[in-house]
Amino acid sequence: MLKKLSPITTTLILALMWSGLTNAGTKLTPQWTERYLFKHHPILLKNSHTDHVLAFYYFGSFKDFTIMGMERVKGDEYEPRNTILVFKDSVLQGYYENLMVFPAGVNPQGEVFFPANRDALVRIDLANNHYPNIAFKSAPNIESTYTKFNP
Repeated sequence: MLKKLSPITTTLILALMWSGLTNAGTKLTPQWTERYLFKHHPILLKNSHTDHVLAFYYFGSFKDFTIMGMERVKGDEYEPRNTILVFKDSVLQGYYENLMVFPAGVNPQGEVFFPANRDALVRIDLANNHYPNIAFKSAPNIESTYTKFNP
C-alpha cells in the first residue's frame, strides 16, 4: 500500500531528481582531463627528463564541445609548449600541439579565438567542424595542425 507524500517531501524528491539529471553529464575540469588522458591517450602525456606537463586549463564550451589546454615545457631551456584539446561529449576528438599561445576563449558562435596581441590568421570553428592549421599574425610561417582522433 502506498503512503501519500507531503507536498514538502514531493518537492524535495523532485528537486533531487532534477539535480541528478542536470549533473548527469561529465563536467570537464583540468583534473578530469588529466585522468582522461592518462587512461585513454597516455602518449599525449609523454614525460621525459626534458619534457614535463605543468598544468591543464579550461578555455570554454560550445554545445557539446569543450576546449581544454595542456601546458608543458620541453628541453634543457624549458621551452613552453601549448596544446589545445578538443572534446565532444567528454571524448577527445583531436588536438593542436605547439601553439604560441593558448586561446582566449570560445565565442557564442563556436569559434575559438586567441588574445588580440596574438591573433590567429584563421579560427577554429566548432559549429562547422572546421579545424584549420593555426598560425598567428606575428609568425605566419609557424603553423600548428589538427590531429584528429575520432572520425
